Amino acid sequence: MNTMATALAYVVTADMRRPYFVYTGLQDNGSWGGPSAVRGRGGIMNSDWYGIGGGDGFYTAVDPTDHNIVITESQNGNTNRYDLRTGIGKSIRPVPPRAGRGVEPAEAPAETEQQPGGFGGRGAPPNVLNGEPGDRYRFNWNTPVVLSPHNPSIVWFGGNRLFKSYNRGDTWMASADLTKQVDRNKVSLMGAPGDRTQLSKNDGVTSYSTIISISESPVLPGVVWAGTDDGLLQVSRDGGTTFTEVGKNLPGLPPDHQYWISRIDASHFDAGTAYVSVDGHRNDDLKPYVFVTHNYGQSFDTIPGNLPSYGNVQVIREDPKNRNLLYAGTEFGLFVSLDGGRQWQKFMGNYPTVRTDDILVHPRDNDLIVATHGRSVWIADDITPLQQWTAELQSEDAHLFDIRPAIAYLNDQQHGQHVGGQKVFVGENAPRGAAIHYYLKAAPADEVRITVADATGKVIRILEGPTSVGINRVTWNLAPNPPPGDQGRGGGGRGAAPPSVEPGTYVVTLTVGGKTYMKP
Repeated sequence: MNTMATALAYVVTADMRRPYFVYTGLQDNGSWGGPSAVRGRGGIMNSDWYGIGGGDGFYTAVDPTDHNIVITESQNGNTNRYDLRTGIGKSIRPVPPRAGRGVEPAEAPAETEQQPGGFGGRGAPPNVLNGEPGDRYRFNWNTPVVLSPHNPSIVWFGGNRLFKSYNRGDTWMASADLTKQVDRNKVSLMGAPGDRTQLSKNDGVTSYSTIISISESPVLPGVVWAGTDDGLLQVSRDGGTTFTEVGKNLPGLPPDHQYWISRIDASHFDAGTAYVSVDGHRNDDLKPYVFVTHNYGQSFDTIPGNLPSYGNVQVIREDPKNRNLLYAGTEFGLFVSLDGGRQWQKFMGNYPTVRTDDILVHPRDNDLIVATHGRSVWIADDITPLQQWTAELQSEDAHLFDIRPAIAYLNDQQHGQHVGGQKVFVGENAPRGAAIHYYLKAAPADEVRITVADATGKVIRILEGPTSVGINRVTWNLAPNPPPGDQGRGGGGRGAAPPSVEPGTYVVTLTVGGKTYMKP
């Protein structure tokens, strides 16, 4: 069905181009990259996207300093690094030294050696520098691979051990095994003992006792967290050399559980703070488990607040610019908290009821990018008002938020694609121009007037804004006032594009209720 986006997206990343590109892995459909917006007059077409990795696509990672360097991961940790300039790809999956004859495996769970099930890693040479001959590594179907927020050449990779690379995955250093080392061949299934004959034994579980979530502190290099699919939560404060298991300090979970530590998000504001979500649906527990620690996991507070009691949490994120602004993706939707998790509410009136697997705030553009398992990738353009929201601001009569720098994009005349047929999906471009956001405590008796002035104070554009209670948005299309007889307000970018003003700094003035508010 080409009229609705129905992709099953897992994890989402983005580069720093203008407009930035989004990368995601899709169920049974490899890994893909595509633009968040295009400079053509239409929208984003399927043909604007390009495939990168094969297999089932899961994690992606893109170098923020070089958008041509992209890492993709498919099932069982099969991971490739690509250089889009040359088209050359290389497997970077950790491979232990080969065992010689008569060498017993250093780790010997009852399961057999895991074979690669996707692309990347098959027949690759050993690349784990501190590995021992005969080591066996286990990788989850959805193996996490993330770049360090301090150095994009440093890559973290999860197996039964946490792997760290200083050279984009060419070589690795491995930690000790960070899991419970559960032998999946001894796990009872539907009352049948695991060591007895079962139909379709281990179907859908290619490996178990593996790391499924990783997060390094953006505040302090070397503070890194790892969560497993058998219920352990590990933290290291020395760059991954040693770890402390702190999952036992998570309150309200069953004793000796094997719930998935579905996501960890190290805080952008404090090295000892991290947010953790736990997923118990595989044990028929669909409660929303969300936690925060402020002391490296020595203790945790529960922060599910008023999240729906039914709906396991896939992902928790802290906003990088507002420590009280949190986002949670559950089995049934996307939720936001403005007070650190005490109260939650559904986000975006047009956001579908769908499993929400990942959440990313673009570090430059302040866009909220969301990967869903059923409705593809969604973007909420410019969430600056949420990032600047405070309880004190809510008591003001009116407030003008900071204005994100705008780009006067030129149309790409070669992007006017013609596609036959009528049922063609076209993704939305964000409205071109500068988004002006303001808050109104109550509906004013008179109009809301917005003026834009140049550096000399000359008013070049006058706009009328909505008077709704709450946060309002007006888009200035970067054009001056229309000539007499043409009263278009320039709020959409459809049709012939009016000429833009010269690049520079402009001052926006909001006038409402007899008061004025100004922002550059």
